[in-house]
Amino acid sequence: MDNINAFDGRPEKQAKWDSRYLGLAHYIAQWSKDPRAKVGAVLVNQRYARVVATGFNGFPSNVEDSAERLENKTRKLQMILHAEQNALLHAGRDARECDAYVVGKPVCNVCATLLIQSGVRRVVAAAPRANTNSYWDKVGLLAIDMLREAGVAFTPVTGDQLDALGLNRDEARASQDPLDPFREHQHEFKFGP
Repeated sequence: MDNINAFDGRPEKQAKWDSRYLGLAHYIAQWSKDPRAKVGAVLVNQRYARVVATGFNGFPSNVEDSAERLENKTRKLQMILHAEQNALLHAGRDARECDAYVVGKPVCNVCATLLIQSGVRRVVAAAPRANTNSYWDKVGLLAIDMLREAGVAFTPVTGDQLDALGLNRDEARASQDPLDPFREHQHEFKFGP
């Protein structure tokens, strides 16, 4: 018996549901108290057409998310959980064979590692930009390489999907914050051959 929820041979159905899940991830991203970046993630088991878990970027449970901490970017980055990490923690073993939808920033290399190890089969997110000096774009490109090498499909969010969500195409991929705490250490990170 065929799975009626399958997208095989029905790209228009997949595009419709991808947009819906991206919309849900965007909605969930607004729950983040981070004043600079609001990121949302949704894990979906496509076989059963079921949302398994959601997550947004923020501090761990029972850790105070005061404005003072959130405005200190270096300190915040040392304490914050990414949206993908939160969703994977909530999903546990149910993350296996899920599709991950991420809105707000490209997936970083650490989150890619966790998505791979959790058995996620596909990631739909903004593609990082090539040929920039941004640390976040570079780790995003590394993340895509890792996902592909591990056999995890990567589907970049289209400009039309971003437009439908009311997101600025450049802002959705931007990570060129002049206060980037990694900027001064950029030379220490080696990427590519």
